[in-house]
Amino acid sequence: MKIVVDIAHPAHVNFFKKALRILSDQGHEILITGLRRGKLPRILENELGEYPITYVGAHRGTKYSIIYEANIKKFFNLFFFVLKHKPDFGLSVGSFNLGAVMKMFGKPNLQFDDDPERPVNVFLEKLTSTRLFFPPITETAGNVETMKALKEWAYLTPKYFQESTSELSKYSLEPGKYIFVREVSSGSLNYQDQESNIVASFSKDFPEGVPVLLSLEDKETIGQYPKDWILLEEPVGDIHSLIYHSRMLVSSGDSMAREAAMLGVPSIYCGIREMKANQLMVDKNMLFKAGPDEAPALMADIVSGKLQVKDQQAFRQELLKEWDDITEFIIDQIFKYRKQVPEARLAQG
Repeated sequence: MKIVVDIAHPAHVNFFKKALRILSDQGHEILITGLRRGKLPRILENELGEYPITYVGAHRGTKYSIIYEANIKKFFNLFFFVLKHKPDFGLSVGSFNLGAVMKMFGKPNLQFDDDPERPVNVFLEKLTSTRLFFPPITETAGNVETMKALKEWAYLTPKYFQESTSELSKYSLEPGKYIFVREVSSGSLNYQDQESNIVASFSKDFPEGVPVLLSLEDKETIGQYPKDWILLEEPVGDIHSLIYHSRMLVSSGDSMAREAAMLGVPSIYCGIREMKANQLMVDKNMLFKAGPDEAPALMADIVSGKLQVKDQQAFRQELLKEWDDITEFIIDQIFKYRKQVPEARLAQG
């Protein structure tokens, strides 16, 4: 079976990586389509370079680029890509473009999302997908089904992620004795209404004497942060171990806030988005939403131990027992649906 995977964001690489390796080892042909978006091409080459990669669009952070290059131009490029390569199956996260093209060619495709708060995007995904999978944060109906986990669990489950301390020595850091900060750029549709450099606005109120490791998406704004903060040198070989060993994470972006929470690290999300996916971790008392005014007091409570959270290993073992193995889920769903489609139809093209 020839499978095309459309990857539009660095997080999608980790989401699919394990499943693609298993499928490839089983003899299936993997084709990757991607966007020229920041560091995504370099990540794709490093992580999935064993598969053919075709860039079908770009995302430069401007509205024009998002609308035209990342959607309209991408759609037509995908059309000609599918026409040429004739894949049997499509996979994507939050991308209706590939779904639309595969549907035009009568081929099945599975789409994954964790953001039901974007109604237009979800409508288009429902319209173009064979099956659309969400975490247990939305109602199942029609072609919408659920998977029992957040999508970041695909690569953060203890089954696949093994923490290491090797990256810490590069920054002279000790486990549990530093704060990890993630500051996202506002140059995307998700964050276009969000104030830039939110964490910088209360950086002077961080706990004294605690080192801060800064992951800064827009490096040109480094002057807005304290001089003693440690700027993360990217690309990072094992960023999730750096998060895992931190005392807490403070993030203006939602994805890394959830990642930290799943790693058993108290996580403060100070962005503007209200997300049901975040709420799953809020309900488990591992993710906290706080604006610039509330975050400093919350940080102080975490550092002092006044705010108690579950033991890191115990919490992750609870998730392991409660949640699906997303890698196995992806593979199972491919073959579950493949059995429902006549072999002749999958072999057409």
